[in-house]
Amino acid sequence: MRQGHRLRQVSVIAGAGAALLLAAHPAAAAPTDTVFPIPVAALALSVGSSELPRSGYTYVTATTDPDTPGVTRLGPYNGVHVHWRNVSTGAAGVAYLGNRDGTLVETGSGTVVAVATVPQPDGIFFLIVVSTPGAGVWTVP
Repeated sequence: MRQGHRLRQVSVIAGAGAALLLAAHPAAAAPTDTVFPIPVAALALSVGSSELPRSGYTYVTATTDPDTPGVTRLGPYNGVHVHWRNVSTGAAGVAYLGNRDGTLVETGSGTVVAVATVPQPDGIFFLIVVSTPGAGVWTVP
């Protein structure tokens, strides 16, 4: 094989490779999970029972995705209220986390601060004696 012919083959292959690299789509950003650094905790008594008090805590997770700007998925926890405020836009609200798949909240884009609390349950079986709120901050694309 002649040297000129070989050089031409290498050039064509290199050019095709460069074209493929330039035509490739950039990798999409993955969803981001932000775990509240302060967990929400509660101590509850069983009403009308001799059971010992029950306690527990949980770390709330805020998940954002660049493919859905302005939306945050909170959870997946049951029985927690998240009081949030977007400090970039002033929007605010309360989300009740009652869905095991998480709760979608339209927070808008910007920096969001939140406090998670345990509400007094409906019914007469448990009484929340004491609770400490959880808290977190995240950025929504």
